[in-house]
Amino acid sequence: MKRYLFWSIFTLILLFNYSLETKILEDIQHVSAIGYDYVDGDRMKGTAAAPFYPAGMDVKPLNAFFTAVGHTILDILQKQQMEAQRKLATGRLQNFLISKELAKHGVSELIDPLGRSTNIGRDVYMAVVDGSVEELLTFEYPNAPTSAEYLSDFMERNLKDIIPQPTVHAFLNQYDGFEQDPFLPIIGKKDDHIQYKGLALFKDDLYVGELSNKDSYAFKLFYEKTKTGTYEISFKNKKYIATENIRSKVKYKVSGSQDNPRVSVHVSVIGEVKDSSRVLKKGITMKEVEQEWSKETTKRAEKMMRKFQELKIDPLGIGEKVRSHFRNFDKKAWEGHYPTVPVEFDMKVRIVDTGITE
Repeated sequence: MKRYLFWSIFTLILLFNYSLETKILEDIQHVSAIGYDYVDGDRMKGTAAAPFYPAGMDVKPLNAFFTAVGHTILDILQKQQMEAQRKLATGRLQNFLISKELAKHGVSELIDPLGRSTNIGRDVYMAVVDGSVEELLTFEYPNAPTSAEYLSDFMERNLKDIIPQPTVHAFLNQYDGFEQDPFLPIIGKKDDHIQYKGLALFKDDLYVGELSNKDSYAFKLFYEKTKTGTYEISFKNKKYIATENIRSKVKYKVSGSQDNPRVSVHVSVIGEVKDSSRVLKKGITMKEVEQEWSKETTKRAEKMMRKFQELKIDPLGIGEKVRSHFRNFDKKAWEGHYPTVPVEFDMKVRIVDTGITE
């Protein structure tokens, strides 16, 4: 009897004290994209894109934006809430943007709440904006009902083929990781469209440099296996051939001693020619195309690596691969070795398709 009484009281306590908060969908305005601009040393400007869906059947969403200046994400969100017609919710947030100017001053004020928040999903896409985040989010683009919808399509369906997945999960792993520095895509507004511009490089929470669009192609190849990516090879006399990856694999090999390590990176690519502009019919052989594709990309990778070592950043995660190779890895000694560690790149290309014409 006592046991029955105990469990009855325990169940009632659970029901009345730990019931979940009920949220009515019609009372909520979901924030689809949010971004922050630099204001001064202490403050930033937050812009939230929260499309409003009027009542009724087959209604079109309306652009709705809320902007506020504050010291922290929560402070800004509370000020934005004062202007919204419904309760703002970030549970369906899809994109998180940071202006390049703000990134140059450090983004630790943004990263900490990102890591702690249970309301922001780890699959939310992140990017650095070249220019004003507010202008990019509040512009009325002609090719989408709302700017938030255009940005989501752009990040999810387009960028994933160009660079490694730029999600909150990936960024936090790189930021907190043992030996890797974070990177994010750089996007910007060009006329009435959003454009990918390159890859932003971070040292801890600070933006320290960037890779061009073409260099970020080489970065993805030497970072992870991929089935996407196009590349234009230039020959003498202004002849060009466009190629596309079918699939690629990358392998890192560490040799030498812990005091004198060496790293070699090998990529094998199977690709196809997408647009030869009749170059192939003018004496250039498929072997020459494969060699030129390999030569240009390897050259880009070597240049990219020199930049990483000069900036003392490791976005490829080479330190982690070296650490897993040696027992009793000395992190401090590795940081001293990294700027001068020899890293060799090698790329083997096999073209298996040249299109119907050829």
